[in-house]
Amino acid sequence: MEMTLYELRARTASPPSPAADPVAGPVAAPASAPASAGCILLVDDDPDFRGMVRIAFQRAGYDVREAENGHAALTILADHRVDLVVTDIIMPEADGYEVILGLKEHPSRPPLIAVTGGSLRLRMELPGMARLLGADAAFEKPLDLKELMAEAGRLIAARRADAAT
Repeated sequence: MEMTLYELRARTASPPSPAADPVAGPVAAPASAPASAGCILLVDDDPDFRGMVRIAFQRAGYDVREAENGHAALTILADHRVDLVVTDIIMPEADGYEVILGLKEHPSRPPLIAVTGGSLRLRMELPGMARLLGADAAFEKPLDLKELMAEAGRLIAARRADAAT
């Protein structure tokens, strides 16, 4: 069983539960979260970052799919409906810009949040470029999980409201 550093820390910080076991399958939504919080595609080449963000979204009641690069993300998007995409920008193989551009061609384009780290210069330039290409929001690493979760909830709610009208 492969575990990220964040998963290991989360396990030791709270008593294990069968619903949170990565071997047992998906985590059930907490009782306080709506049953249909949504499905999020998380794209990042750093498994520790994906693990940390996945745990936060799962605890908030979201289903989470993961991809380690843009190619894997576009494959998932071809076969599965998601309510939001959170993608790193700088990744090997296919980067976050390719995910953003690929989503423009997606028939039911989900909202997209771009995330980036790296040098100060990159952190200043990349989020703006991601927004120009079509990202709905952009965050710099290290990011504030509460802000990311709030923006994700806002974007998903706005998409659902648009679909209802």
